[in-house]
Amino acid sequence: MHRNYRIQILKIPPVIVILLICAALTAEGATLKPSDYEMAVVLETIDYVFADSFERAREITNALNDTFPGQPLYHLLIASIIHSQMMDGEDFSSEKEFMTNIDYCLDALERWTEKYPDDPWGHFFIGSAQGYKAIWQGQKGSWLKSLLSGLKAKGKFYDALKLDPWLYDCYTGIGSYHYWSSVKLRKIFPFLSDDRRKGLEELKLAMDSSYISRPAAAIGYGWALLNERKYSDALKVARALHDSTGGARNALWLLGGIYWSKGDLRNAAENYGMLINSLERAGDQNYYNLIYCRYRRGFCLYGLKKYKEAELEFRAILSYKPSREIRDRHGKTFQKTKEYLEKIGIESAAQAQTQSRD
Repeated sequence: MHRNYRIQILKIPPVIVILLICAALTAEGATLKPSDYEMAVVLETIDYVFADSFERAREITNALNDTFPGQPLYHLLIASIIHSQMMDGEDFSSEKEFMTNIDYCLDALERWTEKYPDDPWGHFFIGSAQGYKAIWQGQKGSWLKSLLSGLKAKGKFYDALKLDPWLYDCYTGIGSYHYWSSVKLRKIFPFLSDDRRKGLEELKLAMDSSYISRPAAAIGYGWALLNERKYSDALKVARALHDSTGGARNALWLLGGIYWSKGDLRNAAENYGMLINSLERAGDQNYYNLIYCRYRRGFCLYGLKKYKEAELEFRAILSYKPSREIRDRHGKTFQKTKEYLEKIGIESAAQAQTQSRD
């Protein structure tokens, strides 16, 4: 099996997306901690994001902004939705809007924490925004910038925990930094320590004990377990996510990645098939994810000797007309697709010859 985790890591929903979604639109006293009403709205928004209903999540957020105009956390919430949508569609055309919202948040929240340095939620939100920058910079290949932003995020999360040790949501960001910086950034910056085990423990703590970031922590934890090839534990997390989200794409990506990595061709083919159906229902595709899923499903079906079904997947790939950028990014995929079609032709001819002899 191929061991390329690039797209799998990209499909990790922003590991701190739910931290950012906690948009406290008013501040009673000197804290940005959400009121009970705001928390209820936040949880509803979380449900829509994790059900791939991004437009509905935006509608809720926009309605709140009409009530509380100009609040920086509104922009933080919008940034989280934009990032989730870009990652879901593998379409980065909203980068400018995303970064504008993040920068607005950071500027306003820095002013807030200067005025109210004892508010843990203010530090928590700054850490979330910096974490978003770190994720995005890493995805764009700016590893030094990603490292620096990640360190700033981690520092702010620790500041929040010093003020409120029970704010376990911080451990989603801290655990993600510890784990993925050890996996990705240590290759470039060998002076970094190997904190993978610490990161796993922190992500599990966030998954079990957070106010609102349990789904995000669970997804981050599941992908980290997959990267460690702890397939049994990863499957438990992924199946629970699948059940709690009604089979949303976040869970399907994780399940597909696990089955693919462990060589379970039948279940991998089934999950990539469900992803294809979900992506086609969503519409407005640039074909990147569809090509990716169809190739993996075709590969699995070929391995299962289901040559006719595999051929349908490979021919569907060649029927797409993606942009030059997507075609270039999938250059090897198109090449391998043609190779598999040639192999299927040879296998089919051999089978026909055998049948004629019989």
